[in-house]
Amino acid sequence: MEDLDSDPPPRGSRIVMVMDFHPSSVGGVQSHVRDLTRLLQDFGYDVVIVSRALGKGDVKDLEAEGHYIVKPLFPLEIIFVPPDPSDLRREIESLKPDVVHSHHIYTLTSLLALKAARDLGLPRIATNHSIFLAYDKVALWRIASIVLPTRYLLPNAQAVISVSTAADKMVEGIVGDSVDRYIIPNGVDVERFKPSTPKADYPLVLFLGRLVWRKGAHVLVRAFRHVVDEIRDAKLYIGGKGEFEPIIKLLIARYGLENNVKMLGVVPESEKPSLYSSAWVTAVPSIVNESFGIVALESLSSGTPVVASRQGGLKDVVKHGKTGLLVKPGSSKELAKALITLLQDSGLRKRMSEEARKIVLERYDWRKVVPQILKVYGHYMEARG
Repeated sequence: MEDLDSDPPPRGSRIVMVMDFHPSSVGGVQSHVRDLTRLLQDFGYDVVIVSRALGKGDVKDLEAEGHYIVKPLFPLEIIFVPPDPSDLRREIESLKPDVVHSHHIYTLTSLLALKAARDLGLPRIATNHSIFLAYDKVALWRIASIVLPTRYLLPNAQAVISVSTAADKMVEGIVGDSVDRYIIPNGVDVERFKPSTPKADYPLVLFLGRLVWRKGAHVLVRAFRHVVDEIRDAKLYIGGKGEFEPIIKLLIARYGLENNVKMLGVVPESEKPSLYSSAWVTAVPSIVNESFGIVALESLSSGTPVVASRQGGLKDVVKHGKTGLLVKPGSSKELAKALITLLQDSGLRKRMSEEARKIVLERYDWRKVVPQILKVYGHYMEARG
């Protein structure tokens, strides 16, 4: 791990962000890039996004603000088709960046951008936003990563930023010390996500996330039947869509929870702050591969304690006994016990709420995170001369 004491780049420096997914599409990486771009622009930097058109959505069309799309090597917009390397290099070269910053280290547009930047003699940084199963088995991944393009293309980066200790462990397993490594967490907008709405007048647990197996909403529903046995008026709001939605609805019916569990569908971004703020507890029951836990961070910033799985980056974000409780992944019994503990103890919730907000303001405010990233940029720009 590297430690830096570098100056940030001069204001007006051009930073080119690269990723495979269209920045207007839904996803954690896309959200991170949108937020980081906005903050860097606020800090006085010229930021341009280069991406594929994958998952083009309707969050916001950024093309007028400096978004360039590179074409795939073959006329198919799917993740497994790489970009045209020549087109990607030409695009990067024409933009005359001071730094190239690739996001997500397992997809080819981001990885090939690092090679192009190296060939062009440009400072180049990557951010790892993800982990896989057995992420902490370094020796295992040193063997398994032989089949990953990451193993061969990521060393084109001068440095890799990971969003958590878990994500850094994954990088260590793939490329060891062949690149400089830093841990800089995701940031949160502390003015948007803050204690603002009065708590619900009934015990309310909130889940926000995709309804897929690894996010664990089905485990939460199983746990909630035990919660309702103890706290009859407890409510669970589930926000999100996904392939597990029919299974979750079946479980709600099976356990007779129709009056206690409400399916919200996809929650608009504008409604999330008030939901977090009004909940008594937020549940993040991810089973595997949670590299950070942005839902947990947004909840803590809103002053709402979190019950989360003891895995991945959630162990960094949620401080057990201080800002929430950590439980065994996949255990509905442990999850139920933790939820009941918090729902029944208003004093504990209040202490956790205050500590959560304090820690978020100290460590995760975007305006404290961005300067750390700028130091990384500045270090490699200085090294270039």
